Amino acid sequence: MIGRALILALVLTGCPSAGLQLPETTPELLQAGAIQREIRSLTDLDTVRDVVEGGGLVYVATDRGLLVFGESTTRMGHDAGLPSEDVRALAISPSGVVTVGTAAGLVEVTGNQLSNPVVPNAPVGELVALHAQDDGTRWACGESGLARLSNGVWSGYGEAMQCTGLWATPEGRLWVGTTNGLLYLDADDVIREHVEGRGLPAGWVRGVVPAQPGQAFVLVQNASESHLAWFDGNRWYDYTIADFDRPVIGLARVGAETVMFTRGYAFTIRDAARASGVPLRALARGDRLQVLGYRARTIPGAVASSDREAIPARPPVPLAPVPPNHPTLEAPGFVVAPLGPTGQNVYAVHAHGGVVYVADRNQGISALTTSGIGRTYRSRDLVAERNLQVASDERGRTWVLTDEGVLAQKNEGALLRVATPEGVRCWSMTAAARGLYLACTVNDTPNAVRVYRRASDQWNAVIDTTLTFGAAEGAPRPQVISTPLLGVRDDEETWLALRVRMPDGTGPVMRGVAQIIGANVLYHHSRSDPAVDGEGSLIMPDDFSSIDVNEEGNVWFSTLSGAVRIGNSQAIVFGESRGVRGEVVSDVLVGAQAKVWVAAAEGPGYYYNREFEFRMPQAVRATRPIGLAMDPRGNVWGAGPNGLVRYDGTDWTVFAADSGLPTTELVDVEAAADGEVWVLARDRVIVLGPPTQRETAPQ
Repeated sequence: MIGRALILALVLTGCPSAGLQLPETTPELLQAGAIQREIRSLTDLDTVRDVVEGGGLVYVATDRGLLVFGESTTRMGHDAGLPSEDVRALAISPSGVVTVGTAAGLVEVTGNQLSNPVVPNAPVGELVALHAQDDGTRWACGESGLARLSNGVWSGYGEAMQCTGLWATPEGRLWVGTTNGLLYLDADDVIREHVEGRGLPAGWVRGVVPAQPGQAFVLVQNASESHLAWFDGNRWYDYTIADFDRPVIGLARVGAETVMFTRGYAFTIRDAARASGVPLRALARGDRLQVLGYRARTIPGAVASSDREAIPARPPVPLAPVPPNHPTLEAPGFVVAPLGPTGQNVYAVHAHGGVVYVADRNQGISALTTSGIGRTYRSRDLVAERNLQVASDERGRTWVLTDEGVLAQKNEGALLRVATPEGVRCWSMTAAARGLYLACTVNDTPNAVRVYRRASDQWNAVIDTTLTFGAAEGAPRPQVISTPLLGVRDDEETWLALRVRMPDGTGPVMRGVAQIIGANVLYHHSRSDPAVDGEGSLIMPDDFSSIDVNEEGNVWFSTLSGAVRIGNSQAIVFGESRGVRGEVVSDVLVGAQAKVWVAAAEGPGYYYNREFEFRMPQAVRATRPIGLAMDPRGNVWGAGPNGLVRYDGTDWTVFAADSGLPTTELVDVEAAADGEVWVLARDRVIVLGPPTQRETAPQ
């Protein structure tokens, strides 16, 4: 908690220091025997663009719709009337009406309901920020400039610019950040313009904290370095922190304090006369009264420029270094001190109503006040219901596909969304020798399915067919609802699980699997008939929960009737009579050493030399694994409602509550090519880092 960290910060900053030192942090660890791995918990895939609060609700603009947090969580998208699920900015009126700016226009929302679907579009091009004043005036800024909505009419305001944000002052004025400086909107439509070269140390504005009227702390940057700038109403001062190499994400006000945020920590910036800490170093001092003032030009109904480029992406960068032998300048004194940790991978901060909402990649947002970190808001859209879909492509990159069909790739430690092919809904994912594969249904085309392979960062359809189920043209046939499981062999023979609605209207239900070899399709299900479903079709249980195609000549399925093997033109069900204890099998895994593992009702076992072996240690059986995975070193992992287990070919390791796991109520497990193990719990995805040197190799 920030409150406890603040005490530590005061101890650390009791006397001036040459550099800003942070306490050592120890990552959460999974530990048992010789195994030690770093633990991270992930919950969200949303990218947060803006946050406002009102009426006891918190509204969050994301790249996947508007999230409304109250006693429950609502996601508003196309179905709720939003013109686009790409939500860019928000503004809230004193009465609680939220203006929602999307990539395709603006609407108004009250509570979690659309209240006004027709709001005039702001003439600012690609929208960046919105602000609502108490008198009903609304401001919008974007790639083409600034606009004001008054009496139902938008007017272009000022000159063309590329806007980076809006920051309101307590006295009702507005700071406008651009890619080329800063504007202060004063009374009587007067603009005060601050630009690089006239006191401002850099042009691209990332954050503003208003102080006394006309004063502000500002975070600005160029391509390679950031600067902390202070405007005292007369001149600009340029500051940095010596030997501080962390990228600075943003600035915000917490209570009466200016707070600086990096990816994992918050720091207070205070007047040196009333606090102790590491001094800010003044790099430059601007001349007095260099601000350009002029009356704003307004154009009712202005249209955004069509030739302006999109606002460039500008990642956060470290503060500017102190040049060697840099002289001491006469400048106001400020000190900086650690406030406390704020997250794992903070990428944005949004201040509203006295609260700073800290956006942490794949972790949702946390509310920071003077009392410390409070409530955390999470959509949990990464958390699957049952089947965690993780795969590694031919380059070893890790991919995740969610229950909602959202695809993400791990990039620099974070999961970032990647667009799926247009016109389809993707349901399942797997990897084979040629790369990553997605199985999708085609929108608005009944029974049309496509399987794509990712190649050269493009999606290529390797299967594009309409499933007929062997029925004659015009004859009743099942309707494909989804393709929840996918198996692809190295030669691209494809096995596709089918969830369908039957011709009599029942369903959706599982209906076996389609085996696709080139243009030939066979249907294997509980009522298969070679005369209808294709020569070579076989009878097998319809309802299965996993598929593994990695044994040469055979394909394995886990079903409520046991483990099913298809091969040599026959389907064999391994139930109680064939050695599978408890019969119900929730997962199947083709492992190393010619063993096929099953997660059965009475514990894990394996098929070897035509026999099943279930003699496992009691502690292993007690975990009741329902999901299985094999990592690149050949270790078999099992996850269940009572914990996690690992088998290295000789010995079992059981990870119980005292191992460091944040929860032992587990649902599924997958392994990635980089050595990470991904574990699905009911409320999060737990990522176990690659093995350390102390972890022994399998026998």
